[in-house]
Amino acid sequence: MDYEKNRKILTDVDGVLLDWSTAFDAWMKERNYVLLHPNEYNQHKRYGLAEKSDADKLISQFNESAWMGFLKPLRDSVSILDKFSSNNYHFECITSLSTDHWAGVLREMNLERFFGRGTIRRVRCIATGADKNDILKEYDPGYWWIEDKPENCLAGLNAGHKPILIDHEFNKDFSHPNIIRAKNWKEIYQIITEST
Repeated sequence: MDYEKNRKILTDVDGVLLDWSTAFDAWMKERNYVLLHPNEYNQHKRYGLAEKSDADKLISQFNESAWMGFLKPLRDSVSILDKFSSNNYHFECITSLSTDHWAGVLREMNLERFFGRGTIRRVRCIATGADKNDILKEYDPGYWWIEDKPENCLAGLNAGHKPILIDHEFNKDFSHPNIIRAKNWKEIYQIITEST
């Protein structure tokens, strides 16, 4: 068995391990923004902002705030990552959070608080909203790649990985014959463990 290939899983963080959206909505509410379209992925459309650049600035501000140390886990991620860890799997995160050093430190602290030390072996933070095409090509092909954004699943597929798209309302209409969908981490666990 190739321990590295069969026991390391690549994963996104926001919308996969942690509930970024609920926290961002609370942060926006504190600033008197009104959520108009909750099932939309693009924040400028969700909040009816005139320009995408306005939303991008708000997202950057949020992603570099102290909130990054306190996001809640998404769905059943904690219990199932514990189960993965008990079976000698580990995770490497690739997150379009920010290149700000302290935002990255808070992200690592937040993940360690919920998932424990050792389950997540590495957290790679890239620019806010950046695509993941190049970073996914840095890995030898063949890793499982867990994402919530269809474009990043396709980037993983193009890099030779095995993407799993975790279900959200905003990605429900996306379909690809080589991308597996999962409702939660329990399903992801079954997919991965039954294939190795």
